Amino acid sequence: MNDKTSADPLFYHFRIKRAVLFVVPVLGLLGLAVVWKWRPDGASKTPEAGAARADDVDPRLAFPTPYQNVRPDVKYVGDRACADCHVEQSESYRQHPMGRALAPVAGATPIEQYEPAASNPFVASGLHYDVRRREGHVFHREWAVDSLGETSAEVQFAVGSGARARSYVVNHDGYLFQSPVTWYPQGKRWDLSPSYAIHNQHFGRPVAPGCLFCHCNYAEHVPDTVNRYRQPIFQGFAVGCERCHGPGELHVRRQSKGEAAAGPDDTIVNPARLEHSLREAVCRQCHLQGEERVVSRGRSDFDYRPGLPLHLFLLDFVDGRERGADFKFVSSVEQMAASRCYNASREPKKLGCVSCHDPHKQPAPEEKVAHYRKRCLQCHTEASCSLPSAARREKNKEDSCVACHMPRTGSEVSHAAMTDHRVPRRAAASTPPPAQRPTPGPADLVPFPRDFDGLPEQDLSRNRGLALMAMLNRGMPDAVARQFAGTALPLLEEATARDKHDAAALKAKGDALWNLGRREDALAAFENVLADRPEFEAALHSAGILCLEMNHTEAARSYLERAVSVNPWRRSYPHGLAVASFRRGEWGRAARECRQALRLEPTNAASRSLLVQCLLGAGTKQEALAEYETLRRMTPEGRQPDLRRWLDEQVRRLPP
Repeated sequence: MNDKTSADPLFYHFRIKRAVLFVVPVLGLLGLAVVWKWRPDGASKTPEAGAARADDVDPRLAFPTPYQNVRPDVKYVGDRACADCHVEQSESYRQHPMGRALAPVAGATPIEQYEPAASNPFVASGLHYDVRRREGHVFHREWAVDSLGETSAEVQFAVGSGARARSYVVNHDGYLFQSPVTWYPQGKRWDLSPSYAIHNQHFGRPVAPGCLFCHCNYAEHVPDTVNRYRQPIFQGFAVGCERCHGPGELHVRRQSKGEAAAGPDDTIVNPARLEHSLREAVCRQCHLQGEERVVSRGRSDFDYRPGLPLHLFLLDFVDGRERGADFKFVSSVEQMAASRCYNASREPKKLGCVSCHDPHKQPAPEEKVAHYRKRCLQCHTEASCSLPSAARREKNKEDSCVACHMPRTGSEVSHAAMTDHRVPRRAAASTPPPAQRPTPGPADLVPFPRDFDGLPEQDLSRNRGLALMAMLNRGMPDAVARQFAGTALPLLEEATARDKHDAAALKAKGDALWNLGRREDALAAFENVLADRPEFEAALHSAGILCLEMNHTEAARSYLERAVSVNPWRRSYPHGLAVASFRRGEWGRAARECRQALRLEPTNAASRSLLVQCLLGAGTKQEALAEYETLRRMTPEGRQPDLRRWLDEQVRRLPP
């Protein structure tokens, strides 16, 4: 964008070419920043996979499998229907981390502490936070110095079993947002939520379906929105039986009639009977944390059925570089796939997740050593270890295999640790993870697993294009972003030529064109999305911000007003409207829109500094100075001289 300081009193920086708005699996929505180095909102993510075409082949109907319950018309019945017959598994599973992955705050296992010794309140990123319980409700609060910019929100859902961390979700009439406050049980303390220390989104980080996928049984997402859900939001809170066994309608019907199956029961998937890759796919739903996950064309996050290949629904891309010791900081699934145990084993003892982990029951702390030692001895023997028993017990009195061969290595999640699933013969010295691994280049992104089949090459290339563009959410130099966009664009052009209604690919194509400087073409791509799906929230926001960049303020207002009507809880939408109004000299209107943005995020400096400019333009200098004083008190002391120079410049440039 050209420097507008001489022509436009509002000098803001659009960082969309560093943190673009993408669609799979979650999508970023960012705001605008005004002069003096105010940073914009960062990118989060949300999905939209595109509507299925009439000629699409649904794997739930086409994939060869003996199991009847993979079909899309088979209904889910909920965990209670399973508990009547599977009493022992149901009771133990409720104590398993997967069985406690999400709950209403009032019903979650009480693991938190609220006293000052648990860092309540605490200070982070220059802001203050505390957690309060009142009459069965829990509130998280954020404020700047002297309670300026205070936001208090009730958290309704607790996310995570608490084994490593527990985060919290705010529910605004079906629009879900993450709280900036997380409980870390290993440190027994409150702190910022993961990644908030890098970019604090306050109470504005949207919780998209891809975020909920591994924590809840099922969430009823409103299509084309970022983070809106129909009531009741959750059909079963934590991950339930049917996420691993598939919909239970046919199985419950057969059992209720007392019908006996001739051979293995084909009305319910038993993962233990699946061949290795399909069995692993059940676990990879949630335990493979790659670089990017892409929702396949015509599918949605919750379409996958156990017993089918995961990559036909959700395709994961990982960093394919050889990274040496750094490899221990990737996901457990990638680590396991790199281990000698995995690569040297064969069916029926081919190593997999359930070789060591019982998905129905977690061993008690006092049972863990014996439990995992027994699992190791399924393939190894006492003589397999080169150390004699006495030497082993000298190192570890319980003679734990895991202590030597799967040590804790540290984690990229604050206050937590992870276990090394590479199963090294000799454990390397534990080192803290790098503060930030080098971002993989466009050629480094590869699908996982690499030996899958059944996905047409054209769909693989389409998904790779989406994954490449989603990488830009991380924020990278413009030159690097253009490399990703340039690699992705031909893949996305091919995909949209094959399917002109693939909204996800069209949206990503528009983002690629934008990053490459082809703004008119990018806007045309966003308009193509909206022609089919006029309330596609991500495209509305992108089109609005792009029009602002092109100084098409009337068009920008139209797009952003529509975005506000789809989602009234995103600060960046009214902020964008305020920018458009400011550009048009509509001072009062711009000020109202700034205040609307600040009601959603009172600590946001970009909206407050824009409000100061609007009030100066309107001739209400005293009111502008009052807002400036609030802004000054919220600004770190070291930046206040810059802020004062900025104000003096605005007073000169914006006479009444």
